[in-house]
Amino acid sequence: MIEIKLDRGRCQGYGNCVLVAPELFDLDADGLAVVQQAFVGDEHLEAVRKAAYDCPTSSIAFVEGADPPG
Repeated sequence: MIEIKLDRGRCQGYGNCVLVAPELFDLDADGLAVVQQAFVGDEHLEAVRKAAYDCPTSSIAFVEGADPPG
């Protein structure tokens, strides 16, 4: 399982994450990124990595092998 973390304080709304992984990210009414699913399966690893690496403000981080809460 992968945990996606987003620092909205750093986000500038470029939308690269949405282009790479629209099933995981979206832009809100203010034009800033939001995570659609904080915990996703390993099949999304490549998209999560690309979204994190393509973010010009380094707002996206992720943890591989994460345990969802509960």
